[in-house]
Amino acid sequence: MARRPTQNRALATYERLLDTAGELLAEVGVERISTNLVAARAGVSPPTLYHYFEDKYDLLAALGERLMAAQNALVALDPGQDEASIAQILVAHVELTRTSPGGAWIMRMLRAVPQLAEVRLASHRQLAAALVRQAWVADPWQDKAALDRRARLCVDLGYAAIELVLDEPELDVEAVMADAARAIRAVLN
Repeated sequence: MARRPTQNRALATYERLLDTAGELLAEVGVERISTNLVAARAGVSPPTLYHYFEDKYDLLAALGERLMAAQNALVALDPGQDEASIAQILVAHVELTRTSPGGAWIMRMLRAVPQLAEVRLASHRQLAAALVRQAWVADPWQDKAALDRRARLCVDLGYAAIELVLDEPELDVEAVMADAARAIRAVLN
């Protein structure tokens, strides 16, 4: 499991390794990326990389966790949000992912690589649970099982819309996210 450092210099190295891994992921793909390739491109020795990451999949999992955490941080935990606010959050997700090193490839990797699927699923579960807690606070008489189901569906609808516009760049991002927000709002009602 990745060891996230706390000291500034070590943290800078850790982040450089993740950025480099994201860039290489976009260039060479999951199958061809290697810890030696990442270390060489980042300008560190392989033992330095192994100080932070056990293996290639540990590095890629940390890369996915970083993107998922940044995406989840954009979500306002307000079950009463209107469609326009939801759409703005989804557009912000697309912009964040596009500007993150290898962002679109990280999302593809999290869906395609069985060893990494749990990163995506854990992130979605965590975000859905946070949404449920907010909705429960607003109205504790709601059916908890229905809340759980709807929150998870909303998270996955948003994620699917983000994946769609990343995979199909000719699509109108704002229009797709407005449609996705309408679907999410309908599930929440």
